[in-house]
Amino acid sequence: MDREQVLAYRIARQGLHRTNTPVDDLDVVDLGVQDTPMGSARHSFSVRTEASPDDHSLVRVWSLRASPYLHHTVDLPRIAAALWPHSERDALGKVAWQRSVMQKSGITATEALRYTAEAFREVITGPTVKGAASTAVSKVVPKPLVSYCRGCQAEHVFESLFRLAALPAGMRLEPDTSPPVLVPIEDWPGIPDEQSGADDLIREFLRFVGPASVGDVAAWLTTTQAEVKEIWPAGLAEVDVDGRTVWLPESEMDLLADPPEPPRALLLPTSDPFLQDRNKLMLVPDKTRHKEMWPVIGQPGAVVVDGDVAGIWRPKASGKKLEVRVTEFLPIAADARKALQQEADRLGDLRGMTQTKLAF
Repeated sequence: MDREQVLAYRIARQGLHRTNTPVDDLDVVDLGVQDTPMGSARHSFSVRTEASPDDHSLVRVWSLRASPYLHHTVDLPRIAAALWPHSERDALGKVAWQRSVMQKSGITATEALRYTAEAFREVITGPTVKGAASTAVSKVVPKPLVSYCRGCQAEHVFESLFRLAALPAGMRLEPDTSPPVLVPIEDWPGIPDEQSGADDLIREFLRFVGPASVGDVAAWLTTTQAEVKEIWPAGLAEVDVDGRTVWLPESEMDLLADPPEPPRALLLPTSDPFLQDRNKLMLVPDKTRHKEMWPVIGQPGAVVVDGDVAGIWRPKASGKKLEVRVTEFLPIAADARKALQQEADRLGDLRGMTQTKLAF
């Protein structure tokens, strides 16, 4: 197998051959669609279906990597349990950039997550703006979990803990609100007692992203390879992709062996499911382009031509006019540029623009 075949599989499995399927019925929603920045999920939906990207019953929550995602409501308890720490080592990995501060608190990361989730359950009983929610939660959690924030110029519970604890506590995010408004989810079953279903979540990731390694999955879950190996799912086939050993559900091998030809051209938003692979070389083999593709701040969208990432794009809006600026990684032929203009026009319509220009 080679990367072109894997990417063609991913395009097919993620529904990037645009259909008329309602958003609620898109297969990729089973994994969840990231909504960073807010509204980008609408773009992800629009490249997959002609149906309205706003006509759905999905719920916005902080889930994978404590980022905003859209999920089916019925899936939320399952996802919360799958993302609950498998061990203290796993919990420390999930608090990520506040790990050192957490370790100095004298409270284990697992305990801290549960304390914070319990605080949510106690003090957030109705729609609450994030700042007010953070203040209320901070008054209840143990003091070592509260520190001074220069950005807010106030003391509050660690940001990573706050986001990680929201879903297991049964909190969703009100749509189209900035700052975020947290709302209790009705009939929430409670904070998970322990992790469960993580193997199913990994299997779903492999199904939609395609063959990946233990390390790729660990990076996606912000944990260690040792943790992933302990929850590694059954029913996977070992695959060699360009000399690299990776894994895919056995049920997907036929599609991998013979995926349909990719669409001529696509404009994908920054956090689209197609780009969720943590193996950067799979998406962009040219390492010299990685800083452009994944800058520290202001990540661009991806220009995909014949299933390959052929460049990046950035929007520039002025009134009701939108300019989509493309930087080529690979030469883009005239007919592909025409297809990209059509995709740019769709994006302009999605954003309520009257004129859209594609610039190279």
